[in-house]
Amino acid sequence: MGLAYARISVFDHWLSAVEAKSSPLMSYSIALAAGKLDDYLAGEHKLLDPYRMLGHHGSICSYPRPFRKFDTVDVKREKILMDSLREKHLMDVYFMDFGIRVMGGYDRTDLLIAESPSELELLLSHVSQFGLFILPN
Repeated sequence: MGLAYARISVFDHWLSAVEAKSSPLMSYSIALAAGKLDDYLAGEHKLLDPYRMLGHHGSICSYPRPFRKFDTVDVKREKILMDSLREKHLMDVYFMDFGIRVMGGYDRTDLLIAESPSELELLLSHVSQFGLFILPN
């Protein structure tokens, strides 16, 4: 079908179960309880920034329901992104201008699906500029 995918994360590797359990930055609620909210939010912005850039000219959100189209940056879409990053309701958002679909994941790692390998490579070439990491599949 020509689709390409990658996983991006605030972490530079797949965390072991022990690392994940001991990380005070694994989720919003854990960071809040550990007094590490500022550190957590810094990582959250690393993921939000590329999604904001991708969606500047429009996006389609199929999850959480209802199905919605956003023509520009929108407060409702911003809430969808943040809720996903905080693992309240994971997102499924398609960024029309870039042919990139982002499926929210757990443990501060999201799945990117592109219509072609070249579109994915273009986005991945900028991932490190946002302070993010590409995890091995």
